[in-house]
Amino acid sequence: MSCGYTLRWYELFPLVSYLCLFGRCSSCRCKIPARYFLVEFSTACLFLIMYMQLPMLLVPISLLLGCVLMVVTVYDIYHMVIPNQLVLLTSVGAVGYYGLTYWGVWSLETLLWHTIAAVGAFLFYGSLWFVSKGRWIGFGDAKLAAPLGFMLGTTGAFSFVVLSFWVGALLSISIMYTPRVVHYINSLFTRISIRSKSGDYAGTAVVLSSKSFTMKSEVPFAPFMIIAFLLVYLYQVDVLQLISQFI
Repeated sequence: MSCGYTLRWYELFPLVSYLCLFGRCSSCRCKIPARYFLVEFSTACLFLIMYMQLPMLLVPISLLLGCVLMVVTVYDIYHMVIPNQLVLLTSVGAVGYYGLTYWGVWSLETLLWHTIAAVGAFLFYGSLWFVSKGRWIGFGDAKLAAPLGFMLGTTGAFSFVVLSFWVGALLSISIMYTPRVVHYINSLFTRISIRSKSGDYAGTAVVLSSKSFTMKSEVPFAPFMIIAFLLVYLYQVDVLQLISQFI
C-alpha cells in the first residue's frame, strides 16, 4: 500500500509469500503488517479444524462461513463495528447449514426451536445494548447472535451466550495484565544487568503507558462471540455439563 505496486502471482501464496519476502514489499521494501500473516494462518488452522471435526457434507458451507466470521472478527477489532452485509452473509450460511443438516428429515418443530434460539440470542444481546445505550455491547453483536444461535439450536445457543462472556473475561484479563507482566520481566532483567555490571542495586520504576488496556477500555465483542460459537459448533461444548462437573 506504500508504493502502489501490483503483486505478481507468485507473491500471492498465503503464508509462503510473506515468509519468502521477509514481510516486506519486493518493490519498495516497506514492511507489510504482520496481521496479514496472522489472519492467513488463523484461517488455515480454522479450515483444518473444520475438516477434521465436521461431516464432509457440512465442510464446504462451514468453510465459507468460517471465512465470513474471520472477516467479521478482523473488521470488528479494527473498526469496532459489524457491517450489515457480513451479518447477512452469516445468515445465508446459517440457513444453508440448516438445510444441509436436516435434509430429508425437516420438521416444523425443529425449525421452530432453531428460530426460538435465534430470537432468544438476539433479544439477550439486544437487551444489553438497549439497557446500556450501546456502552456494554453493540447492536451489530446482537444482530450477529441471531444466525449463530439459529445454527446451534436452543441448548447450543445457551452455551454460546454464556461462553462468549467467559471467553471475553478470560481474554480481556489476559490482555490487561500482559503488558504489566512483560514490563515486570523487563525491569527484572534490567536490574540484574545493572547489578552484574556495577555491583550496585539500581531500582527501575514500573511506569505503564497511558494507552494500556484497562477495565474501562472499549473492547470489540464479536471476536469473543465467534470463539464461543466455534467451541460449541466444532466441539459441542455444553456449559451445563461443565458447571455440573464442578458442583
